[in-house]
Amino acid sequence: MITVTVVSEIREMLAEGRLSQRQIARGLGVSRGTVNAIARGRRPDYAARRSRPSDDFTAPSGPPRRCPECGGLVQMPCLACRVRQLQRCGHLGRCA
Repeated sequence: MITVTVVSEIREMLAEGRLSQRQIARGLGVSRGTVNAIARGRRPDYAARRSRPSDDFTAPSGPPRRCPECGGLVQMPCLACRVRQLQRCGHLGRCA
């Protein structure tokens, strides 16, 4: 994954319009496909994803215990049960 600073630099260079996508890619050491994806707006904005507040997610910690829902030996909260819950509601990340 390329850094946020490189992505912003690519966007600036594209906005200037002096260099081709190929020249930008060579100059920054990334692929033409990456530059093209940024130019077309098809590359996710990873910085915005990181800065978004998460829902009610709590990172697993502590010693492994048996999950009351699935019975797996995991650090609580159980990520497997959380993923199943998100798949059931169909909103992956937008439901509690």
